[in-house]
Order: sequence, then structure tokens, then C-alpha cells
Amino acid sequence: MKKVLLSVVAFCSFIIANAQEDEILVNPILSSKGEHYLPQMDDWAISFNADGIFEYVGNAFSGSTSRNNAPKVSHVRTNTFVGKMFVSDKKAYRVVANLGFGTQNNTSPIVTGPDAGTTVETKNNDFALAAGLGKEWRKGNTRLQGFYGADVLLTTAFSNEEVTITDTETGDFVSSVEEKSGLDLGVGIQGFIGAEYFIFPKFAIGAQYTYRVGFALNGASETTTKLGTADAETVEGDKSFSFAFGDLDNTTNVGVGVFSLNLTLHF
Repeated sequence: MKKVLLSVVAFCSFIIANAQEDEILVNPILSSKGEHYLPQMDDWAISFNADGIFEYVGNAFSGSTSRNNAPKVSHVRTNTFVGKMFVSDKKAYRVVANLGFGTQNNTSPIVTGPDAGTTVETKNNDFALAAGLGKEWRKGNTRLQGFYGADVLLTTAFSNEEVTITDTETGDFVSSVEEKSGLDLGVGIQGFIGAEYFIFPKFAIGAQYTYRVGFALNGASETTTKLGTADAETVEGDKSFSFAFGDLDNTTNVGVGVFSLNLTLHF
């Protein structure tokens, strides 16, 4: 009877240990100062896309003679920012946020051709936003950990371009064309899988692949044309609906199937 009881206790202990295997690290990895390398329950973390940084550093050491521009936010990259809250050593809830916007103004005098003697001014405004919630699971008890999970996303985007032509000498108005995209609204689910290596306690570099499925409602575009002193004419486009695997919106490229490099800080 004693052997049976011990066997039952041992079996239950085995089941519990396996059930908790993904929850708590049995042998935590510590630095020489006693700091934990890997994430722990109740940790918070921030992760951001580091493609621009790695591109800049790579070009700096590649010996390339082409211009190596410093990294900047000029468009939305996949998973630009991810906030995490660890509910165990191997599970975390995520908040995903991508934001891209820009304004560009260009003025060009025309000196040849039928439009010679005029100046063309072009103004562009773009905006794209993706925000979502998700969950992440992690595998591995070494400084190299794999992770996978999924996010639910809401996206929106719009753009505006205005081209104005004036007389170069007098500055008098000649014509203008303004094109406004409709407001795009989308809903999607993206899965991700990747790996991180903790080079310092709570500091990791990683790579991941993200793929998205979703649909979008594309608002009606609007084009307004004005010639000289005549009244402006506005033509409205059609609304549309799209469903896609991967790239849902070719304009924003938000949360699509993309391989990316990330830096993650835990605290």
C-alpha cells in the first residue's frame, strides 16, 4: 500500500511538474551579479523594430560607397512597438502599435516644354495606424528562446496629395488638382513566430516572421480640379471592400507577412 501511495504521489508530481514546465523556469539563468537573464512572471517588456538600426550598422561596415543614411521613421514597419506583460515566465499579453505619418512639400520651376514659365508645387500628407492586442508563448530555458503567438489588429490609413501650378514671374494661380484617398478601415489577425537571444540580463535581440489575414473597407476617394478662375470640380470615387492573405493594404504595409529584427528590454 505504501508503494502504491508513493507511486501515485510521484505520478501526480510528474504531471504537475510538466503542467508547470511552461510556466516557471526550474533553473533560472543568472549573471555574475545575480541578475536574471530571462523573462519572469510579472515582468514588463518593450520591443521595437530595429531593422533601420541593423541596416545602418551593416552598411557602415560593408565598405559600400553608397550613402548610408541614419535610421529614421519614414514609413510603418511591422511591429514597430510591442508592449508585453508576462503572466508567467513563458506567457505574455501584448499590445501592438504601428504609427506612420509624413508631410512633404516640393516646389519645382518648369523651364522647358509646354509648361515653361510655371512653377509646380506638390504637397503630400500620409497617415497610417495599426493597433492591437495579442498573446505570446515562449519555449526554451536557455538564453536562446523561441516564441510564437497571435495578435488581433485594427488599422486605418489615408493620404492626400495636392499639385498647384502658378506663373513663375507673377505668382498668379494657373491650376490645381487635389486627390484625397478615402479613409481605410481594417480588421486583421496576424500570427508570429521567432527567436530571441539574451545578450545581457533582460536585454535581447531577436528575429521574427509575421503573417496577417484580414479585410478592409476602403472609403471613397475624392479628386478636386480647378482651372484658372473657373469653379472647382470634384469627382468622387467608389467605395470598396477587400479581403487578403498577407498584404491587406499595399499603401500602408501594416502588419503584413514580413521578416523583421527586434530589440527587447525587460524590466
